[in-house]
Amino acid sequence: MNFDDEVLIEINKNADLLSYAEQVLELKQQGDNYFAHCPLHIDNTASLCFSPKTNSCHCFSCGKSGGMIGYLINFEKLSFEEAVKKAASLANIDMSKMCQSETIILLRKWQRFFQQKEKQQIVHEVLPETAITKFAKEQITEWLDEGISQEMIDLFGIRVDTISNRIVYPVYDMNKKLINIKGRTRYKNYKNLKLPKYINYYSVGVMDYFQSLELTLPYIKEKNEIIIFESIKSVMKAYGWGYKNCVSAEKHTLTPEQINLLIKLRVNVVFAYDTDVDYHKGEIKQNIDRLRKITNVFIIEDYDNLLGGIETKNAPVDCGYDIWEELYLNKKKVV
Repeated sequence: MNFDDEVLIEINKNADLLSYAEQVLELKQQGDNYFAHCPLHIDNTASLCFSPKTNSCHCFSCGKSGGMIGYLINFEKLSFEEAVKKAASLANIDMSKMCQSETIILLRKWQRFFQQKEKQQIVHEVLPETAITKFAKEQITEWLDEGISQEMIDLFGIRVDTISNRIVYPVYDMNKKLINIKGRTRYKNYKNLKLPKYINYYSVGVMDYFQSLELTLPYIKEKNEIIIFESIKSVMKAYGWGYKNCVSAEKHTLTPEQINLLIKLRVNVVFAYDTDVDYHKGEIKQNIDRLRKITNVFIIEDYDNLLGGIETKNAPVDCGYDIWEELYLNKKKVV
């Protein structure tokens, strides 16, 4: 049976452990607590302490402790499920309220996790718009040649760092505040030059956002679906074809904060990663498994080799609109 942690806490809170234990143990009060000889071992000096304040017990000799459920497991040798049922009865709590689906339990665990995270108050440094406008606004011929229109380049605020020969683009948070500038090298032989393909111009800290979400959020809500690519270039191509409900994760694994953001959006999730990404292994699979218990998750895979295979590392939008649309229409739901 799946037990809800919150209800287990409620059981231990409402089942009177002291009143139950004094039916079989001889208890003597010392201050605010009550002591008995622990039945689990030879106990010449009473070591088993019951605290009415916390409604729990602890043996200072053998270390056994807990609330009502723990007491029933340790001292009456009940199984966990048996102890929960008996404690629920003693606490007058309806068992039907205890058993929840895996999805509800997972949601509550994530909720508690992110409540703790939110207490830490993730704050990004807000940059002035001049941080991006200082870069050159010029034609990016290689992207134009790939079919990305100048209109899209302007809409997404793409510029050029002429000094380091990088295409740069702004990173905004959900409130449309500029928090980073990201750069993509224009050198095709960047590996031989030992240059990073991407760089962050500023320290961004926790990645609790998706690239371009501040622009595409209205379309995501309208379609009840978010398409996640690996790069902003893919987002721009899809957006230009009318698939405006998309974002870039900027990589192929998600942070816990990004997963929480997807949960809060309450929309279907479509992963549209490059051909060299395996959805069925490692952290990517873990991300998908977490999300599929909460919402509908789909993956776009190149089953018919329309994108040229793993070695091409093509994104689903890299071989034209017709192939993209075929891949999208044949997306597979993860079950």
